[in-house]
Amino acid sequence: MFDLIIRSMTQRKMRTGLTIFGIALGIFAVVVMGGMSEQMNLVVDKSLDLMADSIQVEPDGTFGGIGTLDESTVSQVKRVPGVADAFGVLVTALDPEGGGGGFGNPDMVFGVLPEKQLKDAKLTGGRYLVPGDGYKAVIGSSIARKFNLKVGDELELKSKKLQSKSSITNTRNVSVVGIMEYTGSMFDSVVQMPLDRAQKFYKMENTVSFIYAEPAPGTDSSELAKRIDLSVEKVKSKSPEQLRKEIEGQLVIFGLITISAAVLAAVIGGLSVMNTMLMSVSERTKEFGLLKALGAERKTILFMTMGEAALMGVIGGITGITAGSLLVHFLNKSFEAQGSALFAITPRLVVIGLLFATILGIVCGTYPAYRATRMSPMEALRYE
Repeated sequence: MFDLIIRSMTQRKMRTGLTIFGIALGIFAVVVMGGMSEQMNLVVDKSLDLMADSIQVEPDGTFGGIGTLDESTVSQVKRVPGVADAFGVLVTALDPEGGGGGFGNPDMVFGVLPEKQLKDAKLTGGRYLVPGDGYKAVIGSSIARKFNLKVGDELELKSKKLQSKSSITNTRNVSVVGIMEYTGSMFDSVVQMPLDRAQKFYKMENTVSFIYAEPAPGTDSSELAKRIDLSVEKVKSKSPEQLRKEIEGQLVIFGLITISAAVLAAVIGGLSVMNTMLMSVSERTKEFGLLKALGAERKTILFMTMGEAALMGVIGGITGITAGSLLVHFLNKSFEAQGSALFAITPRLVVIGLLFATILGIVCGTYPAYRATRMSPMEALRYE
């Protein structure tokens, strides 16, 4: 049966090629758009893993943005039963005029207490921040690559302040004392500097963007988050589980938006399979009639026709995945200059793309195959 399928496809090279191209184009779109979604998922997962078990406390009423809290709120959070420790972090854009780093993760500055800086990631060079550091910084791997920095170099910070109808931009250099290894998280695009210096430079004294509360041993983080909300006014707390669930919900929406156009392109490719198979069935009416007259069963005709559609789906899927992977590879190479990757081709995405192409071919070949099996041998042999 397989040789009949191959013969049928090779006899109609142009039509078969165009059909495979239509499927490949749709799967190509699925791979590229899906690769962007997969990269975001990987970054979020690794970022949340590095944030450990801390509860994030933010100003009540903020939706996805960065608000401000008075630093005195840290003391209020510390007094909540079940909180082992709490500390504030000031978060702002590295370059307020540059749009936050272009594609990928935005370049950010984290003002942190030296004793509470991120230490789960190893350093490729230098040291961590220590109490008493002035305008010193530990930078992520993407920041180091983007600005071509090494330990001992200077990095320029910018702050923008609106005044009347104009804005004033202040600049200040910080000395790089440490460079973190690549983590695949948002922290690759972060500059960590002492909290007091960040507050002074950005004119945000006694202000933090978030507070992170560490639960005492044996304390349920979800229950503690609710207790903080009840005990401290005008804050909204999120346990690690709540934060992950909220972000994953946002990623699902992003994934649906990015992949919807790709799926539409793939469906159009599937319709081209149906059109091709309908024409093939029409042209091979006599052939099917002869096969039936020679004793071929209906399932043989069915499997032969659907097998041809499925094979075109597989070939189109492999072609689309290969082309999409090559484009993603070159795009990621071009984004290396910005210090970040924008796409990720995961085994899950490859399997989804191949299965989608195969199923699309089978589904769109079902109706033509059904028409082929309904033919009467005598009518088919008389068909002109």
